[in-house]
Amino acid sequence: MTTGLPHDSVRAAWTALRTETPLLHLDTAACGRTTVATWAAIARHLELEAELGGYVAEAEADGAVTEARQRLGELLGGFDQDEVALLDSSSTAVTQLLAAWPCEAGDEVWIAPSEWGPNIEAFRYRGLEPVVLDVDGSGLIDLEALRRRLLTKRPAMVHLTGLTAHRALAQPAREIVEIAGDVPVVIDTAQALGQIEIPAGVAAVYGTSRKWLCGPRGVGYLAVREPWQGRLVPRVPALAQHERPVRNLESHEAYVAGRVGLATTLREYVGIGPALIRERLAAVGRELRSGLADLPGWSLRDPIDAPGAIVALVPDTDLNLFRLRADLLDRKMLTTVSAPARAPLDITRPMLRLSPHVDFEIGEIPRIRALLAA
Repeated sequence: MTTGLPHDSVRAAWTALRTETPLLHLDTAACGRTTVATWAAIARHLELEAELGGYVAEAEADGAVTEARQRLGELLGGFDQDEVALLDSSSTAVTQLLAAWPCEAGDEVWIAPSEWGPNIEAFRYRGLEPVVLDVDGSGLIDLEALRRRLLTKRPAMVHLTGLTAHRALAQPAREIVEIAGDVPVVIDTAQALGQIEIPAGVAAVYGTSRKWLCGPRGVGYLAVREPWQGRLVPRVPALAQHERPVRNLESHEAYVAGRVGLATTLREYVGIGPALIRERLAAVGRELRSGLADLPGWSLRDPIDAPGAIVALVPDTDLNLFRLRADLLDRKMLTTVSAPARAPLDITRPMLRLSPHVDFEIGEIPRIRALLAA
């Protein structure tokens, strides 16, 4: 039984920072809504680039960018700001990481069946062999089976999708880090950051700012901890070498305005309270799943008390979800279709994904039910 949404002050603060939307916005897992101050900071930096030139403006933005690295490092499980690289996307981050990682063609990467599809392709492109770990009935990695496997084999890394993009599934990352010991654990935090706590001790994490942080598009991040940072070998050496190898994975042609905007996003986000935001998002997910559990024609993919605010719905019939999504958008409800390519080892048929943020209110559930039943 659900008990309502906690921390209404979080909803009020979150809403006050943004313009109103004409949509029932249920697509944060794709791209969250930025704040007025974030896009104002971006605009101010672009004006500075026009007045002073890009490189002078970049130098003047150094303080804000350093602040963004520092806040990201804290949210990602205690990385130092010089262990954080800023890139343009999560996809670029994992590509750069794998290209520089100390591994050889044929090395194994251990994954769960719920792994993000493009990551699996990135592993194979690097010449690595994805090996699927044993899981329980819900898709969580079997910790005892992992422990036994590590007695006889050692992968190049254990790679986790911290919280999946297509449904509400979070791997037990903290326990896996402890079991793995000196085997590096790398986490894709694109969906996890902002929804669940990122554990300390992870070798590397990466993701993007545009989802649950609701930062700018075009800004991703990668953090690598020692001793693994010292073993990175950048594919293309940077023109000006930084003393921390992970920073040499950044592009010289950076979206600096986006980084400045991210600093503002993070300042506001931390001001509201990351733990409170996570708690409200978890309650949003529970309430929405509970409210849709008996919706005719649909089935929940995950239990009502699953983590985070992603809600996955599977149609009972062979419904064209892409057409439905377009129809819902015409009726002012924004969603996403999770096709099998997003997680080819876990998705057997397309699902409709709803992903509201903390501004969601329970009173919207009847409207959602009506739209999905129409």
